[in-house]
Amino acid sequence: MINISFIGMAACGKSTIGKAVANKIGVSFVDTDLLIEQKHAATLEEIKNKYDYKFVRDEEEKVILGLNSSNRIISTGGSAVYSAKSMEHLKKFSKVIYINTPLEIIMERIDIDQKRGLAVPEGMSIPEIYSEREPMYQKYCETILDGSKTIDQLVGETIKQLHE
Repeated sequence: MINISFIGMAACGKSTIGKAVANKIGVSFVDTDLLIEQKHAATLEEIKNKYDYKFVRDEEEKVILGLNSSNRIISTGGSAVYSAKSMEHLKKFSKVIYINTPLEIIMERIDIDQKRGLAVPEGMSIPEIYSEREPMYQKYCETILDGSKTIDQLVGETIKQLHE
């Protein structure tokens, strides 16, 4: 069975699907955003406000480079794709899956929970972030899942990927 690393925009479903897959098949799950928050005893938003978005991206890279094949299901932060080093590292021991969730759905989800700690320059809009990152998600992924499907459908599709 292969390991899985999820990439995609904030609010695309990486953590939700990752946890559900890990629970269903009984393997470990790690969320790189949570690792950063635990390390700093602060939310991503607080870390970004205290330092800046580049600091959050650097921390994300450090956390990802510290992962290995014992980490079965991995949810990365939305900005993980800014680090080629991180993406190449994940590809060494996991299948990288892009959860391609339509911008409208992401906008609805982020609107509900504004304090996401997005690792972007101040004033950058969600559509701008989406259009900047989308080609990078396409570049680094091995498989694309349709993020507009239900969680159960996405969990099922992910589990199929594990056995390919």
